[in-house]
Amino acid sequence: MVGASVGREGPAVHLGATLGAWLAEKLHLTRSLSRALLACGAAAAVAASFNAPIAGALFAHEVIVGHFAFSTFAPIVIASVVGTVISRIYFGDFPAFTVYQHELVSFLEFPAIIGLGLVCGAVAIIFMKFTMFSQDQFSKIPGPQWIRPGIAGFLVGLIGMAFPQVMGVGYEATDLALKVQFSLAILIALVIFKTMATAISIGGGFGGGVFTPSLMIGAMLGGAYGIVVTSIFPELSSGPSAYTIIGMGSVAAAVMGAPISTTLIVFELTDDYPLTIAVMVSVVISSLLT
Repeated sequence: MVGASVGREGPAVHLGATLGAWLAEKLHLTRSLSRALLACGAAAAVAASFNAPIAGALFAHEVIVGHFAFSTFAPIVIASVVGTVISRIYFGDFPAFTVYQHELVSFLEFPAIIGLGLVCGAVAIIFMKFTMFSQDQFSKIPGPQWIRPGIAGFLVGLIGMAFPQVMGVGYEATDLALKVQFSLAILIALVIFKTMATAISIGGGFGGGVFTPSLMIGAMLGGAYGIVVTSIFPELSSGPSAYTIIGMGSVAAAVMGAPISTTLIVFELTDDYPLTIAVMVSVVISSLLT
């Protein structure tokens, strides 16, 4: 990693799916079995990357297979479990982010949660549109394709001089947002510049995914939204950190088009399940909007 604003999980999923497809081709499997084996590779990669076996299995069904069937469920679950076991043996068994568990203070908070879902959906649309715009603009640059990552790297480096948090996968910045270590102005700025840096990196041809950047964008957006809501209704708010988790799931689910598995990934990353209802409501709203 040289600092490009891309996720590390995208290439892992691509590699896992490619290995599954290659093995299916060598075994001369049918079309349905080939898709199942491809999904097994993707599930193992997701599970190993996030230490999230449940989310890995559901991601493969939701995104790759496109439906839930027992014939594919069993092998995908086995692949997801094996990927998780190997990852835990090597890296250990712990969540990516360490946070205090949150609970909804009041059900009167739901209008604010729905509002966050709408805001996250709008930001996800802007993020995806800007990424496609960046790809179109970079494709028009004359000369060999290998100069495009250099230009993208230069532009991301300029952004990183002012906001170094946008560089890389963004786990450190997301962790700080979960611990409410950023001011409102910094959170808003990071939403804007992380979106720009990721779109430029993807458009310039860096090999990486958008899931982890969308988690960070959602965390910054949720944190900023939580600070505002808490300042208005402090007695009814669960706190900025809770809204940070909700924002993470809402933006990432909208960008990926995988609300079920993304919700579970967020829970397994943070080990914070009491916010289940709030995250689900916001994720559904943002996904419907996109």
